[in-house]
Amino acid sequence: MNIQLSQILRFLLPCCCALCQLRQEHSICDLCLTELTAQMQASKCLLCGSPNRTWVCKYCFYAKWAFDQTILLCHESSRLIPLIKACNDRGEIKQLPAIVYAWHHYNLRHMAPVDLIIPLPQNPKISKQLGFWLALELAKKWSRLVKTPYNTKILLIQDLTPHKNMALPSFKLNPLVLCSNHLFNLRISIIMPILQSELVLNDLAQLFKGQGVKWVAFWALTRPTKKDFY
Repeated sequence: MNIQLSQILRFLLPCCCALCQLRQEHSICDLCLTELTAQMQASKCLLCGSPNRTWVCKYCFYAKWAFDQTILLCHESSRLIPLIKACNDRGEIKQLPAIVYAWHHYNLRHMAPVDLIIPLPQNPKISKQLGFWLALELAKKWSRLVKTPYNTKILLIQDLTPHKNMALPSFKLNPLVLCSNHLFNLRISIIMPILQSELVLNDLAQLFKGQGVKWVAFWALTRPTKKDFY
């Protein structure tokens, strides 16, 4: 009955494409999806997600990061960026369905199986200002998409001071997790809206692999074009 009702509502009250405002059934129209396809299908580095002609870019090859995969929805030249910024910076959660729809269309096949999804903790002041925790909202959507549980109590904020001049604070594992050791031999994905420096990702991956996690992936909406390596 609920499925029939939702079908009737979509027919009577069609939504608008979030990119071109064309009235139609989905949150992004077929024409806009087609325009995005070439950029989405461009070759990317398996580790950092940056555009690259080979499987692993030369920076990641020599850096030997502790994490194993990064999946990005788009880069800074994409038409999806205004939607992501509106959601992440201004709290316009109405843009989230279009973002999730694009992710499902392009990235579902790249999401390797994981045992647990962990949203990156957010500064409580930012959550209060926006009205929601974006990483958690994404984790809920992707948890249903890949039929994998998510947990918000494993990773905690340790220090709100930005990490090495980055826009992320430092993190720690919940002491109860350390006692139970239930992360051993798991494959996990960490959700973050905006991916920052590989240094931050590497620290997070080392934190989890120190507890026996065997595979760490990062799923993010976008990342800055400039990459910092030291």
